[in-house]
Amino acid sequence: MTHDTVLVFSKTYGAIYLLAFFLVATVWVYWPRRRATYTEAAQWPLQDEACRDD
Repeated sequence: MTHDTVLVFSKTYGAIYLLAFFLVATVWVYWPRRRATYTEAAQWPLQDEACRDD
């Protein structure tokens, strides 16, 4: 295999791999069963707990 062949292979299948990973991660986050987990996590910074360095 030449360098050009490896380059074309990595650009093509690397892009497909990253697209597939992105789609899986997006489906994972927006799956309806996980909504409560992410809604709770989104509220953590807004909770009324005092932050102190005691």
